[in-house]
Amino acid sequence: MECVKRYLSPKEASQYVGVTEVTLQKWRTIGINLEFCKLGDAHSSRIVYDIHDLDKYIASKKVKIFRGLR
Repeated sequence: MECVKRYLSPKEASQYVGVTEVTLQKWRTIGINLEFCKLGDAHSSRIVYDIHDLDKYIASKKVKIFRGLR
């Protein structure tokens, strides 16, 4: 059975989503709807992203195009 990594660092998450680490940091600051976990206390916290949350975020950006019949 293969072990799948569930939590990704900001660097890994940025690659997964296809944006820069700086973009992820800006999104955290302004409150873009992409959940993350802040582990530790205020002085030594670490940010991680749950891969399931990243998948939900990506799925929420799906665009459907409907074309009328002629």
